[in-house]
Amino acid sequence: MPRVKRMFLVPFFAFFVAYLFFFLLKTPQYATKCCFDSVLLCLTKVIPSLFPFLVLNEIIFSSGLSCYLGSRFGRIIGKIFRISDESSLCFICGSLFGFPLGTKSVVDLLKKRAIALEEAERLVCFCSNTGPALAIGFVSSILGNQKVAICIYISQILSAIFIGLMMRRKSREINISSSQKCSIRLSSVPKSIGNSVLPMLNICAFVCFFSCVIYSIDGLLFSLNLNEYTESFITGFLEITNGINKLYDLPIDNLSVWLCAFFVGWSGISVIMQSLSIMSEQKIKYKKFVLSKLVQGILCANLSVLLCKLFNLY
Repeated sequence: MPRVKRMFLVPFFAFFVAYLFFFLLKTPQYATKCCFDSVLLCLTKVIPSLFPFLVLNEIIFSSGLSCYLGSRFGRIIGKIFRISDESSLCFICGSLFGFPLGTKSVVDLLKKRAIALEEAERLVCFCSNTGPALAIGFVSSILGNQKVAICIYISQILSAIFIGLMMRRKSREINISSSQKCSIRLSSVPKSIGNSVLPMLNICAFVCFFSCVIYSIDGLLFSLNLNEYTESFITGFLEITNGINKLYDLPIDNLSVWLCAFFVGWSGISVIMQSLSIMSEQKIKYKKFVLSKLVQGILCANLSVLLCKLFNLY
């Protein structure tokens, strides 16, 4: 495998970096405009929609509230996935708050030694999901069909549950939270707000960089004269919002729904790299995580098309 990486991945990566460098060097004015538009997008869309959830997620896991809520409401989820009660909050936050907060909550638990590294590596595989704000709100505005968007979101959660079930440990059920005494630390609330600033800036940095990458790829795709579905797939594979946005002028059919659902389940290279940057803080292995996201994308896409056809949504 290392030899295959050297033969194919490394030259491809080197070529892509060189292409991006010369493209940005050739069109600096467009690169500047792209970054400016990305910053504007972060200020008007990303930060207002994500930062409150980022702070709330930080408060839950730094104040000890995750232990309290997990011991009371997480027992069912803990039994389903054979994880600790407190870890169940990672799945809930990841499904409701959106990426990359599912991954961040796992890392937060690992930092305070509430879970073991092995459990953390399993949790990140099904706790990093697209939130309803994007999966339902943004998708419905692009496809023009809220029922299809809800179907895609439900399919994503079902796909995550399937992956979680497939990764259950064969050993006896663990329950770390029940053996700990939960204490609520309200003094950590102000610190939680400050601790959320750097992750927010990190997310915005990824948005800006990948916007430049998408712009450079668009120029290459246009010269290749590819069809709209192929362009959307390549774009969405890299960055979810731009990929979904390219489906705006396409009719709602099996292929467009499949692509949109795949983007939601896969979440894009940009989001995956955001998660990897968070996971690297605790040296969580990334191979299973990336593979699980790819599987989740395919499962979500196929299940969405099946449900939409079952209920005649288009």
